[in-house]
Amino acid sequence: MAHVSTNIDKSRSPIAIPYLILLLVAVVGGAATLFALVNHGNEGANGTGDAVPVVQNLGATSFTPKGPFGVGQTTLTLPSNGARVVVWYPANPNDYHGQSASYNVAALLPPALQKLEAGTAPVIYPTGAISNIGFASGRFPLVVFSHGFAGFATQSTFLTSHLASWGFVVAAPEHTDRDLTAVLNNFLAGKGLGGGTSNDVTDLQNTIALMANQNAIHGNRFYQHLDMNRVGAVGHSAGGSAVEKLAVVDPQVKVFVGLAGASVGAFGQTTTGAGASVPKVPGLIESGTADQVVPTKTMVAAYNKLNQPKRFITLTNAGHLVFSDICQIDPGQGGLIGLAEKINLPIPAQLKPLGSDGCQSTDLAVTTAWPAITQSVTAELRWALGFDTSQAGLQGLSQVFPGVVGVNTTANTVAVPN
Repeated sequence: MAHVSTNIDKSRSPIAIPYLILLLVAVVGGAATLFALVNHGNEGANGTGDAVPVVQNLGATSFTPKGPFGVGQTTLTLPSNGARVVVWYPANPNDYHGQSASYNVAALLPPALQKLEAGTAPVIYPTGAISNIGFASGRFPLVVFSHGFAGFATQSTFLTSHLASWGFVVAAPEHTDRDLTAVLNNFLAGKGLGGGTSNDVTDLQNTIALMANQNAIHGNRFYQHLDMNRVGAVGHSAGGSAVEKLAVVDPQVKVFVGLAGASVGAFGQTTTGAGASVPKVPGLIESGTADQVVPTKTMVAAYNKLNQPKRFITLTNAGHLVFSDICQIDPGQGGLIGLAEKINLPIPAQLKPLGSDGCQSTDLAVTTAWPAITQSVTAELRWALGFDTSQAGLQGLSQVFPGVVGVNTTANTVAVPN
């Protein structure tokens, strides 16, 4: 059985050494990050009452290491359509033992393609969590995560697990009208790749409602562990468009992060409805400058349409999939598409960029970029949701991550980077 090293667990992480280097640099520079886990009273970060860790000497490397919580993972079901919702949550690190959560890549394929894959060694990808362990004590903010077109709920565990380690409950619904299974089914049925109007925003709203209901049920795993007054949304590619629209229509959402995806000014823009408006809440947009699926110029146009407060970050020479685990499913071999080709699975030409862009040897290695992504997304969520009073965790990223972070700006308008 092929097994891909986890990208979160420190004992096996391919980026554990870069994390240690960053911490060493911080210590030597006199800017060491000191955090304290608060699980009692009303003394959460910035006096919020939530059990989000207090961070002192906040800076550009504060959130590159894994946070002080263990990470649990469980799966729920949307009552509206039966779709799965994968949830990562903070766990007591002293109870951090049990069955490691993972997924079989082949299980994401339609049954007809699974038959072709039968007989080959399964590729098991760990998600950086332990299945169904107990919650850490305290209350935590909710973040919904929206996967990309032809993606899947567990596609970005390097980020979703990381956020949980820093005190966020992250809920990722499977968008069954545009996930990998649906797209491949459309192809097999002669319908092309599909790509029409998605119910993804409704999926996200239903996920928020599901988590609120879980929070209210006595004896439930999530009972009184969620702060439903602090809700953020993060999305990749088409998911970036979805979370921006969500932030327009749902007043519960206080911040959104679009990773290689946005709504107004970018792909998927409409003339009516949520896609024709921009949110009134803080937004962070990130783009890989080598992205051939959603080019940086498209993301610049989307960013320039946003209201302040906003931030735009580029990752130098990074491709579309730098914001996902997909390139690491079969490292150095073209990611998920390379794996499919090796076992002779038929992949439509139109889909190949969505499964391989950013996975080539000429692209910035995704594991090199991940510390900058986890730092910036964690810092943005913490600041916008009121846990940090300053944006120090978002400043100086180009200096701390040279050759990785290019543009990092809050300017009202930006030009397309050279």
